[in-house]
Amino acid sequence: MIRKSFYIGALALMAAALPGCNDSASDLLETKLYFEENVINVNAEEDTYVCDITSRISKPTNGTVKVNYAVGGQDLVDKYNAKYGVTAQLFPAENYAFLSNESVVKPGSVYSEACQLQLNNIMQGEDGVTYVLPLLISTNDVSTISSSSVAYVVIKKPIRIYKAMQFGTYWLDVRLPASFKSTTSVTYEALVYATRWKNLGTIMGNEGVLIMRTGDLNHPDNELQMAGNVQMQMPNCDAWATGKWYHVAFTYDAASGKAELYLNGESINSKNVGAVSFDLNNRFTVGYAYDYDSSRKWYGYMSEVRLWSVARTANQIKENMMYVNPDSEGLEGYWKLNGEDIEERDGVWYVLDQTSHHYDATSNRGRRGETGATQTFGNPTMADVDVRL
Repeated sequence: MIRKSFYIGALALMAAALPGCNDSASDLLETKLYFEENVINVNAEEDTYVCDITSRISKPTNGTVKVNYAVGGQDLVDKYNAKYGVTAQLFPAENYAFLSNESVVKPGSVYSEACQLQLNNIMQGEDGVTYVLPLLISTNDVSTISSSSVAYVVIKKPIRIYKAMQFGTYWLDVRLPASFKSTTSVTYEALVYATRWKNLGTIMGNEGVLIMRTGDLNHPDNELQMAGNVQMQMPNCDAWATGKWYHVAFTYDAASGKAELYLNGESINSKNVGAVSFDLNNRFTVGYAYDYDSSRKWYGYMSEVRLWSVARTANQIKENMMYVNPDSEGLEGYWKLNGEDIEERDGVWYVLDQTSHHYDATSNRGRRGETGATQTFGNPTMADVDVRL
């Protein structure tokens, strides 16, 4: 069992004192109760987790302030989802219990004494699902700051990936249908691990149209970049090294014309590129560019490769780096590369698309066949890994 202490809530003390148009001088001097932060992320690797819940008042008083804590319902989860653009679920009532939900702020202090909230069955949660437990504070002794009277405990079952595909010899060929000839909004995602850098090393995409890769002429070999109809690079190559797992993502939103590049869920570059479209119907590959330069591969490992027909939001990317629901809206192709999605049919090896579209990728060794070479297929190499971000 893990025990964790923290302060919950959203606004800082200074924010509590900012005057609104209807605030009087007496209102600003009044002692008020509030949560100090509004989102607390619980990253437990055990089934039980104990939280010490603490709130505070804006200034000390001469008397005792009694504080009560309660759990909110689905309406507050809906507000959380709307604010952060996610699809969190209410943490089941049978999986939590207050060990104490009443506390006090002693005279002369600003922080309440801790109450204990125990979370249970964390490891039994659904993979990739974010659970939220809204907490509310109340007191009869002072006023509360309404905008900071709710805090969200965010619980996710930790996801570990223990198998991933090794690239360098084998790579993946995805033959997308004609409906991808004029793709507008798009998202590329992958978990990647480089064992060595290759200038013009390919992660995924369609060469000359929209490709995610590393390096280029007069660019560092380890520079993450997009090329084709959108061109952009990571600004700091020091954040990108061999021997380590990273989540990489690119989004293009057709409505706004904005393109954005992400590393480990954080935006590292963005720009407005206007109205563009991408022909992904021909030559969409993972870990390989094209036959005219068959050395342009990825050397290392990959997992959780995804292609979307929507521009995922920053919060959606950050919340789902290790897993995503295969039925998610706009998810066109999803290749987990975990060793459980490999199938051999008539001498051809496939990595199965986890979506209902079934854009299964062939596992290729050698060239794609565009320059007259004969395609060679093989059982993709799976490696033992331990992916943690």
